[in-house]
Amino acid sequence: MNDVVIRASRPSDMPAVADLRWRWSIEEDGRQAAQTPESYRDAMTDFAVAHPESHRCVVAERDGVVLGMAWLALVARPPAPDRPGGRITADVQTVYVHPDLRGRGVAGRLVARLLEIADELGSERTSVHSSVDGERLYRRLGFGDARLLLQRPPED
Repeated sequence: MNDVVIRASRPSDMPAVADLRWRWSIEEDGRQAAQTPESYRDAMTDFAVAHPESHRCVVAERDGVVLGMAWLALVARPPAPDRPGGRITADVQTVYVHPDLRGRGVAGRLVARLLEIADELGSERTSVHSSVDGERLYRRLGFGDARLLLQRPPED
């Protein structure tokens, strides 16, 4: 799909990124909004500006319109005796493609770009918490089960 460009997001993209997340959460998943769309756009912009080192966003753009997004969260790990410079791990988050572009490989291209970024930064590992629908995509891109990667839900 040559008319879709995958690129690093810019601060000016954040309102469109917020609108995609709003569409996904509120309109498609039916969640209850806790703020207005305008305040959410501001919050997304503020988040991106405040976290450029720990969170990278890439977007899918067609004809100047942002129609897809994916985030990579980076976590610095303490130095180890064999790695005095420390290391990082990465987590793929918030991958979404507008319905107009679904089924065209755009999500795969977004995630592939995030994996390139993780590799360029020397990430020790990259994880993802997948939806059922996304599992095939992630497995195709090399993700697999990690026996000792455990998680604990918050206490009620």
